[in-house]
Amino acid sequence: MSAAFTLKGKLALAPALRSRNFRLFWFAQLISTIGTSLQVVVEGWLVYQVTDSTLWLGLVGFIGLLPVVPVALLGGVLIDRLPRRKLILLTQSGLLLQTTLFALLIHSGDIQLWQIIVLYSLFGAILAVDHPARRAFLVDLVSPDELANAVALNASLFNVSNLIGFMASGFLLATIGAAGAMSLNAASYLAPILALVAIRVADTGHEQQRPRLSSALSAGITALWRQPAVLAVIGLMAAVGGLAWPIFGLMPAFAEEVMGTNTVGLGLLLAAGALGSVIGTAVVARLGRRQRGRSLLFACLLLPFMVMGVALSRNMLLAGLLMVMVGLMLIIVQSLAVTLVHLSISDQVRGRVMSLYSMVHAGSDTVANVMIGGLALNLGLPLALCLGGVLALFITGVLWLTMPAVRRLE
Repeated sequence: MSAAFTLKGKLALAPALRSRNFRLFWFAQLISTIGTSLQVVVEGWLVYQVTDSTLWLGLVGFIGLLPVVPVALLGGVLIDRLPRRKLILLTQSGLLLQTTLFALLIHSGDIQLWQIIVLYSLFGAILAVDHPARRAFLVDLVSPDELANAVALNASLFNVSNLIGFMASGFLLATIGAAGAMSLNAASYLAPILALVAIRVADTGHEQQRPRLSSALSAGITALWRQPAVLAVIGLMAAVGGLAWPIFGLMPAFAEEVMGTNTVGLGLLLAAGALGSVIGTAVVARLGRRQRGRSLLFACLLLPFMVMGVALSRNMLLAGLLMVMVGLMLIIVQSLAVTLVHLSISDQVRGRVMSLYSMVHAGSDTVANVMIGGLALNLGLPLALCLGGVLALFITGVLWLTMPAVRRLE
């Protein structure tokens, strides 16, 4: 009786989990995104070991982003035209092959920087289709009444997986090495592949008419342009979330140069940020519809101060506590942004809009990584991160003054 009561209570708090298809998809994604978190840390660690440069940490991400833009634009059209389940099955299979090749090259003991860049570019190009496709696929798995909960749960799995993956990464690098960690990542993609085979949904395209590619792209951009509130939300997410991300992207350098810690300390600092994200997900789940805009603005104002606090700290315990706050505020910004966008667009252009959203999200993170990494060469990493925080506050103020839609978020 008590077990059944507990299960019913959990389903009441997470109604989207009532759907068998969504449960399969959610738990399989949890496994694969833990592996992806490992890959993020391993790639950053490899680049820093090969180059010993904060600038290259950012440049590798920037170079890897170059093929993402055209792929994301094309991917948005494919998501709206093709069966999403089959498309995601294809992208997950591609990620399995990419990570397997990466693991083999690391195991050879002679991996080169150019190989890391090529593989990272391939990884980014596949994710440019995979991420928005997975976001759009949610509407095929749950009822309209459960969509907001499904979006929140989808965000939570990334936070939980980051917590586990980041915490494990330092220990795995110290024990089984980069090749072993990347091999575990490759194996994790088997979970979503098997889940997608088991999921039962109608494999039909979602766009009734089939206009030319140029017309389809312009329709998605026009739909986004006609939504000033959505543009305001994306602008805040890109500016504040993007300029906060370097504290994660440049953490291999920060942990070694500033905090003087090893791979275990690196994993713990990243895990602290992921723990904050898990807490932030619980906070977002409790917000009412009218609280979302004001909470987004509050997080946008507080997040830069938390990043600056981490940058100036020299104590591991203090840095870890502040990283919890960084993760908490960052996930509030990102979760509320994607939820507000999801609830403001029609399903006919969902794939294209979510592809544009993902492209802006990835682009802002990467450009900020390059900018902060370049500044760190001359100013030092702590000062560069602080300047990024100041810039995020300035952009938030400019958007609030120039975009009425931002002020209406209150």
